[in-house]
This record gives sequence, C-alpha cells and structure tokens, in this order.
Amino acid sequence: MTGLSRASTRRELVRDRRRHPCVAALQAFRVSLPYIRVGELSDSARLDLIAELERLKGACSGLQARAAESVRAEREASAPHDAARSVGSEVALARRESPTLGDRFVGISRALVREMPATLAALESGAVSERHAVEMVRESATLSAEDRMALDQRLAPLLGRLAPRALGRAAHRVAAELDAGSIVRRMEAAVSTRRVTVRPAPAGKAYLTVLGPLREVVGAYAALTRQASCIAGGQDPRELPAGRSTRAIAADTALRILAGLEQGAVPPIEIHLVMTDRALLGLGDGARSVMEPARIPGHGSVPAPIARSWVRDNGHDDVWVRRLFTGPDGRDLVAMDSRKRVFTGLLRRMVVLRDDVCATPWCDAPIVQIDHTQPARRSGETAFANGSGLCARCNQVKESPGWQTSVVRASPRRVRLQTPSGHVYESNAPPLLGWG
Repeated sequence: MTGLSRASTRRELVRDRRRHPCVAALQAFRVSLPYIRVGELSDSARLDLIAELERLKGACSGLQARAAESVRAEREASAPHDAARSVGSEVALARRESPTLGDRFVGISRALVREMPATLAALESGAVSERHAVEMVRESATLSAEDRMALDQRLAPLLGRLAPRALGRAAHRVAAELDAGSIVRRMEAAVSTRRVTVRPAPAGKAYLTVLGPLREVVGAYAALTRQASCIAGGQDPRELPAGRSTRAIAADTALRILAGLEQGAVPPIEIHLVMTDRALLGLGDGARSVMEPARIPGHGSVPAPIARSWVRDNGHDDVWVRRLFTGPDGRDLVAMDSRKRVFTGLLRRMVVLRDDVCATPWCDAPIVQIDHTQPARRSGETAFANGSGLCARCNQVKESPGWQTSVVRASPRRVRLQTPSGHVYESNAPPLLGWG
C-alpha cells in the first residue's frame, strides 16, 4: 500500500473507532486485506484465496440478511406506518444500491431468517452465494410459510452442489409440486405487470425490453425472426438485406414497426442532447475540444462525431437548439427561479438536465418527479437550486418520519440525505456533460 492509502486507512479507523466492537472488528479485517501479498503465494494458494473469499462473501451476505431482518422487525414493531419502504431505502443506501434492490434484499432477508433456515445456514457457511439465496426465495415466493419451509428442507442436500439458475429451476419444480395453484395464480397476476422499458447499453446503443405473457412474447419473437430470415435470404421484394445480419434486420424491423413507420421514414422525436457549442459548431471557447462528448440525460455520453451526425442527418428541417448558460467553469447550469409551487416547463427541464438520474445515492432510476429538497412547508423555494430530480419511490420515502434532505452546496450541487437511523449520505449532481 502507498503512504497515502495507509494514512487514509488510519484516518478511517480513528474516525469510526466509536462503532460497536463487532463492526469495528469487521472494518479492521476489511482494511487489512490490501496488505496480503498475493505475489508471494503459489498459484494453488492464490486459487485457494479466491475460493475462500467467495465463501466469505456468502457468509457476509448471510450476516447482512440477519441484520436487515432485525432492523425491519424492530422498526415495524415501533413505527409500523411505511416502515418497510423506509427500511428498504436505508438498506439500499448501506449496500450502495438502488431502493428497488434494497426492498428485494429486505424481503429476501425476512424469508431466509423466518422461513428458510437451511438456505440461511448454507449462505452463512459460505456454501452458497447470495445469488443462490435470491433464486430460492424468488421461486418460493407464492408458497405459504409451511410449504416454503418444506421446500427449504427438501432442497437442503442440493445447496452448494447446483449453480444458481439450476437451483432456481429445482425450487420452481418443488414449488409447483407443493402448491400448483399458487404458481398458476402467480403467472396470472404477473400479466398485469407487463410493460416496456428502455435502458442504456454500451457503444451508443440501448435496450428496448418488452415484458409480457410468455406465449405472446415468444410468438412475436418467432414472427420477427421469421420475417428477418426472409429478408436476409432475399425472399422479400420489399426490402433488401443490404449486408445486414439476420439479427440486425430483426432489430431494424422491430423498431420500425413499433415506431409506426414506413421503410426509410424518420421518426419525429425530441432528444435532449446536451453538448458544447464548440463540439457542435466549432465555435466558442477555443480551449475546449471539438471532440468533447455530448450527453443524453439519463442515458449517458455520446461521442461528438455521432452527436453531430444525429443533428446533421436527422431527416428533418426543424432542428431546435436551446442555449444552456453555465457557471464560469462550465460545470453546472446557472440558477433559475420560479414563483410557483410546482416545477414545470423550463425549470423542470433544467433540473432534469442537471441531475440526469434520481438524485438519491446509488439509485440511478429515471427521474419521474421534481420536488423541493427543503420542503415547501418549511419555506423551501420553488427554485432551481432547491429542486431535486427523483424517482417516485425516493420522493415518497423522503417524506417518511426521520428522513431529512438539505442542499449542502449550490455549485457543484451537493445534497445531504439523513436516514431515520442517523446515517448521512451525500450525492453530487454530475457535470453538465457527464462524469469522466
């Protein structure tokens, strides 16, 4: 370790020495790991080290599960109103993940501690990983407590022998045998959760996902691949393959059909593409690069040549350019005020452009609601500096008892979040053109 990292480790231990002894002991073990000289070990010892660390991760997940369930049980006993959602968000912050994953872990923890002792024991011994436990809990979610315990005991001999997905298939089979009716009801209820989502993918692409009933989705996929194979084989007089693979033709066909377009038509859409005047037009500050990437809020960076081609070759004559004024360093949008209690219009758009995704640490969900960081009932202004872009879940949780939010700094904007347990987390708005 370098002198700087050692000094940081010492500061961390001194700062947190008032923690509970068991937490302090775990912390001391964690900070000692970088001191292990793996270069002095044999290959066999290195692989043994990897295996033991993997078992350690499972044991840590088991301990996390017991701790999360204990927090949930005590919180619901003392303050049942909205306790589950509040605890889920606190666990998510502690695990540095999204609130949805925090909720999932709290639910998994409850099932493991209360209804699946064999799986919990295997997890704490390091015989299985958290992924195995997730599969077991998910596939037994519709069972009664008695049936879930029976499933847990029945599959106990297989724990540590099967891969996560194989264990999940085994759990599904046993669940269908113990209570076939619950599996049928689960499949029927799942139809109501059908939806279409979009999320960014590497290299300037994105995933468009259709979640629907198995029969309809498989049928649609079969029809799409059949049509793509026909085009790729030159059997469709209306469209030529033009050097595209069958998979590429299937993607082009699906997007064209979903957009309701004729072949070759361009969809009339609006994309909030943020880029410097230098990168777009070659004008402005000569010290900045014409290759500085652009950004699509919520989806990430786009190389400057690609962004320019989107503007130039968009297929429409009406390209709208809106100027965004920043601070002297070009990092942040300047403030904008409003007398309304609701964030609408350009003020709302500016908050979305600034925050990019939900402002809660590690959430990363798309922004759905703009709300006051300091509540309006506490004299919080409906102003750019006091607005926060949040997902619906995080916006509701911050109104629960014990949660507090405040703006620590306006530029670069930093928001402080305090949970009911007294833990404090901070999040920073990204630079206007994105991190990095």
